[in-house]
Amino acid sequence: MSNPESGRRRFLSFLTSLLMGFLALLVAGPAVAYFWAPLRRKASGQGDFYDVGPITDLAIGEWRLLSIDLVQADGWKTTRVRHSIWVRRESESATTIQVLSSICPHLGCPINWNPEQSQFICPCHGGIFDAKGERTAGPPPRAMDPLEYEVRAGRLWVRWQDFKIGVTERVPVSV
Repeated sequence: MSNPESGRRRFLSFLTSLLMGFLALLVAGPAVAYFWAPLRRKASGQGDFYDVGPITDLAIGEWRLLSIDLVQADGWKTTRVRHSIWVRRESESATTIQVLSSICPHLGCPINWNPEQSQFICPCHGGIFDAKGERTAGPPPRAMDPLEYEVRAGRLWVRWQDFKIGVTERVPVSV
């Protein structure tokens, strides 16, 4: 004959095991999610286009320095990086926009636009580029680097790309 006390103990043991299993899942769930999240997260960065504003804000024929804020995810660490770009709208058409990286292809210094001389100048080592970004003087090995862009609903979207510095060919830096 079965002991009622034994049945009660088995039932309470089962409930205790069930409760402990539930508590273990509550503790382990977030820990597993913490380690799994970077593997599932879509990396933001080199391949993405970034909104830099409406094209109507760009005066026709004038270079304008704009910023792109990139969000880079490295595992659990997220950082924001700001890059500057030079943008010029050449006519009313959305297809006549020129976008250049502001990084000098010589040693990576920031390039400035000099409107009085209609040229870009790298203040570090005297690199000079014409109004279209072509190298005219100084040590830079190539022209300024153009960047891909799209116009979506009247807004300019630019794809940031890093290029190797100090080389004559335009070589994209992969992340």
